[in-house]
Amino acid sequence: MRFSIPAPEGTTLTPILNLSPDGRKVAFLAGGRLWVHLLESGESRDLTAADGSPFWSPDSRWIAYPFENKVVKIEAAGGPPQTIVDFSALWSGDWKAGAWSRDDVIIFGGPSGLFRVAASGGVPVQITAVDSARQERSHYCPSFLPDGRHFVYNRRSYDAQKSAIYLGSTDAKPEQQSLQPLVASNWGPPYAPSADPRTGYLLFMREGTLMAQPFDSLRLQLKGQASSVAEQVSDLGAGTGGYGGFSASDNDVLVFRPRLDDRQLTWYGREGKVLGTAGDTANYQGLALSPDGMRVALSRTSGRATNIWLLNLAQDTSTRFTFGSATDADPLWSPDGTRIIFRSGNDLYQKLASGANDAELLLKAGSPQFPLSLSRDGRFLLFEVADPKAGNGVWLLPLKGDKKPVPFLLDKSGEDDARFSPDGHWVAYDSNESGQLEIYVRSFAMNADGTAVKHGGKWQISNGGGLTPRWRGDGRELYYRARDRRVMAVAIATEPEFRPGKPEPLGFFASLGDMWDCTADGRRFLVVTAKGKDQAPFTVVLNWQAALKK
Repeated sequence: MRFSIPAPEGTTLTPILNLSPDGRKVAFLAGGRLWVHLLESGESRDLTAADGSPFWSPDSRWIAYPFENKVVKIEAAGGPPQTIVDFSALWSGDWKAGAWSRDDVIIFGGPSGLFRVAASGGVPVQITAVDSARQERSHYCPSFLPDGRHFVYNRRSYDAQKSAIYLGSTDAKPEQQSLQPLVASNWGPPYAPSADPRTGYLLFMREGTLMAQPFDSLRLQLKGQASSVAEQVSDLGAGTGGYGGFSASDNDVLVFRPRLDDRQLTWYGREGKVLGTAGDTANYQGLALSPDGMRVALSRTSGRATNIWLLNLAQDTSTRFTFGSATDADPLWSPDGTRIIFRSGNDLYQKLASGANDAELLLKAGSPQFPLSLSRDGRFLLFEVADPKAGNGVWLLPLKGDKKPVPFLLDKSGEDDARFSPDGHWVAYDSNESGQLEIYVRSFAMNADGTAVKHGGKWQISNGGGLTPRWRGDGRELYYRARDRRVMAVAIATEPEFRPGKPEPLGFFASLGDMWDCTADGRRFLVVTAKGKDQAPFTVVLNWQAALKK
């Protein structure tokens, strides 16, 4: 039996969902809020504000979730949230999901690995550690096995071919955890029991198809062959993986979100009117408008490969720009539009936008680097360094002289997506220093010999959550995405001193993360949207295991 759960009115569903162990309720995120849907009554209830993936207590009474650098729980029937543990001393932001065992042990994850803590609270103990030498970027989506001590989880790699599901133990130290993969997959793995107490199913994604493979819960190993459960299942992540939009209960109930149709480039006006579309539909993972607004550099994923394409907006024609075997993504235009800087694997390159000549290596490093912004004079590149121990940090690469990187924003607050203002005097970025992501602006200047950044004033721009800032071409307005994914606009004055205005909502949403940009005049916005079924409901399947091939 199959039926659907629609999005609550005025919201758009995300693939972040979790079915209660008793199969009667679904916890999910929509509009920056935690909701619970009651399968018996068909009612969806708005519980509270939440930041990331929820998970259930074994008795299906409580929902745990992250909020403001804490693991918090709330009764599914409603009530005040209660803090389980504050993880701000471990890291800031970047939640990697959690699981709650029948022995009241909680596992939760951040950028450095997975941690164990009692459900009643206490001091978290690290049980897995992200290994940068193996190009790992995170450990996430743990799911307990029936013994309550072992669990399955995903080790996500910057090289998508190396991402896989592993077996872990709550009793082991990080260096004692198994490094033998169970199955290759980029997406988080729930375990689902079956009528046979010895055998359950490991659920995982393989190129958009939800698979189930028998798992011996006594020997802790896979057996038999994987079977297809559902095709075109949604996910939340780029080509290297993320959260899979599916969950299973202890009693043969399955819920998943069908994958949206191919993504479309859509033009919006400030009031939210759709002004048109551009290019073909494809699995876009990022975009950057050229300075003259005539071309778009696009990250496109096909299968497990991601490359950069250039779209000529006047002719509506696309040309492939990179052909590497590594992941080529995060394109960034030079101020004069003649070059494109991008990430290939861990390293930063630049290449003529005309496609002539080979790409030039700008920065080679052991850990992944992400290009963020170029100063208008072309002298400095802001880029992010992903460090699983210290958290994300923003560095500055001089493109002239000795080209030695210098730190710009480095602490445990997880600064990201830094953007130079058009005049080069200011940098907008998002940070989790307050307990939730907000937009800030810092002044920017180098010391006399150009070897260090001189930090000046700092101003908070957003209120109530914000990320992915974008400047208008004259620097007099700053845009960002609010917690509910609506795009906001803030007037900016810099004379006689820096002074931000009040954030005002524009008439459209950027529902797919940072996949949006604006023209220099701030009148048009190019947004990657899900073509067609942007209100795709959840699908619930009862007795789903009966359909598996035996």
